[in-house]
Amino acid sequence: MTRRLFWKIFISFWLAQMAFIAYMGVRANQLYGTQGPLWHQVAQKTMPLIGQDALQQFQSGGQAALNAELAKDSDSERIHYWLLDPQGNDLTGVAYPPPVNDALQARKSGRDIGDQGNNAVLFVDVKDSSGKSYTLMGHFLLNRSSSLFRGEGLIRAIFISSLLSGLTCLLLAHYLTRPIRILRGATQQLAGGDLDARAGKDLGSRSDEIADLVRDFDLMAARLKDLLQSQRRLLSDVSHELRSPLARLRVALALSRRSEDAAQNTSHDRIEREVERLDELIGRILTLSRLESGQVNPPMTPLNLNDIAQEVVEDAKYEADRTGHSVQLETTSQVRVNGNEDLLRSAIENVVRNAIYYTAGSEPVTVKLSTQNDSAVVTVRDHGQGVPEAILPDLFRPFYRADDSRMTGTGGTGLGLAIAEKAVKLHGGSISARNASPNGLIVELIVPCIASVKPPAKEREPIPQNV
Repeated sequence: MTRRLFWKIFISFWLAQMAFIAYMGVRANQLYGTQGPLWHQVAQKTMPLIGQDALQQFQSGGQAALNAELAKDSDSERIHYWLLDPQGNDLTGVAYPPPVNDALQARKSGRDIGDQGNNAVLFVDVKDSSGKSYTLMGHFLLNRSSSLFRGEGLIRAIFISSLLSGLTCLLLAHYLTRPIRILRGATQQLAGGDLDARAGKDLGSRSDEIADLVRDFDLMAARLKDLLQSQRRLLSDVSHELRSPLARLRVALALSRRSEDAAQNTSHDRIEREVERLDELIGRILTLSRLESGQVNPPMTPLNLNDIAQEVVEDAKYEADRTGHSVQLETTSQVRVNGNEDLLRSAIENVVRNAIYYTAGSEPVTVKLSTQNDSAVVTVRDHGQGVPEAILPDLFRPFYRADDSRMTGTGGTGLGLAIAEKAVKLHGGSISARNASPNGLIVELIVPCIASVKPPAKEREPIPQNV
């Protein structure tokens, strides 16, 4: 399973989170980095206004008014302001912390003390109404978490965030696609003939739109099972009911023959043939019904498939003689399988009879028995017109007949290949059909074999047996 939807969800969500993390990293670098930080730009714009207000309060109310004004714009933990007179003396009376004192001394001497880590000190000149120049000094504790948002710290933060977001997206994608995978598995089981396949039992108490879809599938599967079982019961019941009038019809026909004359003989023969065909059809329907319903649980024993194939070919000669055709058996080894003799004989016989119905020309119907990959392979080939490629899978559908591409008027019921398919599947095998070149149809039955014993060298060539 390629899990395409899983990877689409995972990659798209992860890329979206990575883009967000990268954007936040760039913004954090702008806020706390050394190259034109935004806090510096903000402080440069607000400090002149703070300085003007502080100077006015000092000139009108003295030191107490000055400190009260600066306290409104300060933060006890992060921001502090001082007002310096034109000579650089402090007017607030509040002691400087060491970083501020170092910055002030460096400014007086014209030195650059460089980056002071979390401490930033800015100076802004303000003038009074007479033109005297004062200085507002601001101390900012940036709390930049060391170098988290700069250089290697930024790369490390993005890497860790990528791993965490990747894990989150992985779990999210798994959560979203898990019910879809469960639903697909149940759908494949249902398509394979398992009418008890359900998906909702694996979802627990999950409640969302996808879970509702899975539960709707379970309701559909249950309804489909009920409909198919009803159809099979109806088919079986009707077939059973038809057996009684058929039996009475046979008795009436036997009584009628006792007093028949030459004129009635032909009509009685025709009635008898139709009764036999109807009886055969009912028998096949009952067999198919039992196979489809799972009522058949046949005993499996070791069998020689060569003997079964030989018996089928021997019996098929009577039908082949009536149509002017022949059957040929080819074997290359002795093949043993573990199976039910009646079901395997029925499967092979139905395919061979079908081939006799539809073959043409003088070429014999070929039944070939061989082994391949520890499996027994029975290949039946006729020389008829073949069928269109598009309808090859439909040949094993009950009551299906490809009348447009095969000969009609053969008396077939359209059940032989369907019964063969069910019988082969009960043995853990498979059956398929393909067109032969230049014409004809090849039906191949494959069942697991126990062992394959090669015959002596002189017998290894295919042995044709025309019957």
